[in-house]
Amino acid sequence: MNSDPHWGATDRDQKARNILDCLQLLTDLEPKTMSCVDIGCGSGGISFHLAPYFQEVCGVDPEPWQRWQEYMAEAPNLSFREESIESLSLAGDSVDIVICNQVYEHVPCPETLIAQVFRILKPGGVCYFAGPNLLYPIEPHVYWPFIHWIPRRLALAILRVFAPHKVLDAHSTTYWRLNRWFRGFTVVDAVPQLVKHRAASSRAKFYWRPFRLVPITVLGWLGFLSPGFVFLLFKPTGAEAFDKAS
Repeated sequence: MNSDPHWGATDRDQKARNILDCLQLLTDLEPKTMSCVDIGCGSGGISFHLAPYFQEVCGVDPEPWQRWQEYMAEAPNLSFREESIESLSLAGDSVDIVICNQVYEHVPCPETLIAQVFRILKPGGVCYFAGPNLLYPIEPHVYWPFIHWIPRRLALAILRVFAPHKVLDAHSTTYWRLNRWFRGFTVVDAVPQLVKHRAASSRAKFYWRPFRLVPITVLGWLGFLSPGFVFLLFKPTGAEAFDKAS
């Protein structure tokens, strides 16, 4: 059984807060009455900090983690499953909200991940989907420039020599490929709204304030250059699904 992951387990409360803020800003959902599944939950910190805001939360990860028992003891509405995305046993059309935060780049087949998210979501349900952008020049897991743009075997050889403590196990992709994988969903790019919201805050740091002057349409056009993506993926209801198919 694993302890904390190599990428760390700090600031899980703030990451959960960011997810909740996004859902509150861009949806009219009422989490207190809803079920939530956190796919790729790792040691469970985000799931734990989401639990007070939902009726029930289930964290799913292919490996068991030591903290799961501790978190479940403190949050009665929290559970965990040791399951791979390929063998996910959750019933179809059974979940109100899915969290898929920094996961797609770590799974063998992101399209399978997205298909499973679609399967388990109820019609009208939403997935918070966040992950890194291949086009951003700094690789966010090892913090090296351009290392993710070169052939993987060469990148790993370079890291073994110059930074053997760093683990490059992520395979990010582009804005356009992700959107092709999202077929079937109604997709909202949340980054422009989140940037404007943060820039408008009275506590915004100086480097956020210039974004107050940038039209949200322009932020949308520049989305493919963002360091990371945040999408809300809405599963259509029956009528909406019929409209998409026709």
